[in-house]
Order: sequence, then C-alpha cells, then structure tokens
Amino acid sequence: MSRHNPIVSRRHFLATVAGSGISTALLRSSPLLTGLLYARSAEAQGLMPTRTVAIYVPGGGIHDFWAPSGQGAQMQLGPMSQGYEPVKTECNFLLNMGHNAAGHGRLPLLLKAGWNGDSYDVAMGKALGPDLPFTYVNLGVHSNGQGYLTKVGNTDVPFEDNPFNAFRLLFGNTGPGSEKTPILDAHAAAVQSIRQKLAGYEVQRMDEHLDAIAATQRRLDDMAGGSSCAGLPDDEEFPLTHETFSRQARLQADIAVAALRCNLTSSVSIGFGNHQAEFRVPELSYQGIYHQSHHGGSNGLPDYPYYTEMRRHLGSLSAYLIAGLRDAGILDSTVVLETTDMGHADLHGNSDVPFMLAGGGGRLRRGQGTPANGYDQHDLLHTAGLACGVTLPYGREIPGVLLG
Repeated sequence: MSRHNPIVSRRHFLATVAGSGISTALLRSSPLLTGLLYARSAEAQGLMPTRTVAIYVPGGGIHDFWAPSGQGAQMQLGPMSQGYEPVKTECNFLLNMGHNAAGHGRLPLLLKAGWNGDSYDVAMGKALGPDLPFTYVNLGVHSNGQGYLTKVGNTDVPFEDNPFNAFRLLFGNTGPGSEKTPILDAHAAAVQSIRQKLAGYEVQRMDEHLDAIAATQRRLDDMAGGSSCAGLPDDEEFPLTHETFSRQARLQADIAVAALRCNLTSSVSIGFGNHQAEFRVPELSYQGIYHQSHHGGSNGLPDYPYYTEMRRHLGSLSAYLIAGLRDAGILDSTVVLETTDMGHADLHGNSDVPFMLAGGGGRLRRGQGTPANGYDQHDLLHTAGLACGVTLPYGREIPGVLLG
C-alpha cells in the first residue's frame, strides 16, 4: 500500500507538539488536544487531514428499484434509493457492479481482498492518520453476532454496538479519576488550562468541538432516561433494542461525525445490522425482521413492498451520516463508501449490486450514476482509496468516478 500525496509526517507532528508548550501528560488526558495539534501540523504543511467512512448496509437491493436516472438536482431516485434524496447531489451511485462473494456470511470479504489482513478501515487509518488518537473507529447497530467487517491482521474486531461505550471511549478523559469525571467537564478543564497557548481560531474550533460533544452527550442522556450531563453510568449498558434501532443508528452517526471533526481518527466504519439482517424497524409499516422482507415477507407481491420500504429506510440512515459530515463542514475532505453483500437479496444475487460513493470534494464526481460493469467490491475500495491518495494492493480504479 502506498500514498500518493504527503500526509502529516510523524517528525513534523512531534515537532508541533514540542513547540506547543502543551505537556504530553495533558495530551494523554484529552485526545481532543491531540487532534487539534494534528490539525495544526497539517495546516502548517499546507494540508488538510483526509478522512474516510465505510458504511455497511445488508441485503443489497433490486437494481430497477434502486438505480437513479438523470444528474444533479434533477436526478430521479428509485423507490429503494429514495432515502438518499437529501444528499443525492453528494453521491455517485455505481451501477451494474458485480460481487465476487455475494450472499450471507461474507462480511469479512467486504472491506478487504481475503479472509485475513487489515480491512479497509484499518488500512486507511494507518495511512491517513497514524498519529491520531484512534487508528480507526468501528461502530455498529445490532451488528455483532454474525461475523465482522473490521480486521487487524488476522484478528477480528467486534463492532462497538453500544453508543454509550463508543462515546466514553472516544471522548472520555483518560487521566486520573476519569471514571468518575464528567466527560465534557474533563475536556473543558483541559482546554481551559492551555487556552492561552492556542491561536484564536484554534480556541474557536475547540469550543465548537466541545459544543458538539455537549450536544451528543445530551442526546445520550435523553436515551438514558433524562440523566444530567454530569456523567454517564460507568458499568450499566443502555438496553439497545429494536424499538430504538433508528435512534441508535443516528446517534452512532453523530458520534462518527464528531470523532472525524475533532481529528480523533481519520477512518470510521459503521454497520447498520449484520449479514443476516436480524433486526426490525418498528416505526415502518413492515413489522418483521429485515431478512424476512427479502424472502417471503412480501407475500408473493412482485414489487417487494416491504423489502423496498426497509432498504429505503437504511439508505436514509446513510444519508443522515452524509448530511452530518456536510453540516460539520468536513464532507469535502471525507470519502464515504457504502458497501453491501449482494444484489437482489431474494436471489442472493452477485450482479447489479448497489454500491455508492459520496463526498470527496474535488476528487469525486457527484450527483450521478456511473456504469461500472465488470467491477466489484474490491474495486470500490481501491477507488475510494485513490480518492484519498492511497493505493490499496487490490482492486482497480472504476472509470468515470475520480476527478483530477
């Protein structure tokens, strides 16, 4: 694996840390400060940190119900892709693509070329942000129990399905007494202690980060039953049920955006369910599990109304994450890919697989569908990597996607 464009060198980053006047002990206590100094180092070299997000949506889609027509704001989405409407001009819908490992049980083959080796999210984190507090962040929503997307070498890494755990891991203070210290207060204290050493725009940026964390923590507190922002339970896990599937998904997306915006990581993956699609979304018309909507859940109707409704909803969750990146001002510096494990789920098909890319600023063509006959999920990864300046050792570039 190689990278075409320069990134923040470790030597330059360490020099930035040394020249900041901020102690290493304080940096260890708050990863937000590390992220801020990483951004300072990148800007000093005329660079912006490059980010990537890999989204997993199970169950594929039906080409005729998913494929868009037209371009830009006039693009017409299908009944399965209608959920992307708010961000369609940010997306490149890849058409007619194949899958060399279609079907259930193929999660380990979606973000890498084989059963072993670093997955895309890990490899990209190592390439883009080796000095950031977290090499990668892998989140999920009812995603554990049927294989894993993320792998480090030959070791599977479970999804972090609990947003409370994810929030504490990413934004919790790691210094003495951190288990009992309110998350926001801990970071605010760290920032206040070095505020005079920051440039004016850095103070503003850090304040914005703290505001974003406070907003996310308020949402976590609301889910926990209205507890105050004074802290979260140390050991008690929030009961993550199907009744709150969509709320969990949006909250995990908020956490992903905050982690990227605060330069805690350069690489995030998020799974909306697992390969057996063992979840349901109670606010929809269809009340069964998603898997059953593919196979018999439509009562023999040829237009698969329940499969269509569920897939459209999952697309809206991806769109929520993309919109969050856009609203945070980092979508142009983030390449988003959405992967899945098959085409037509009732057939476990390996053709007409609904893949998608989004964001990327001037690197990706957006607001269109791109024919990609003869290409598969590994080419999707390769193309996303190239958009970030990284050459992955598998796959090919999909023509008509990249600019420049």
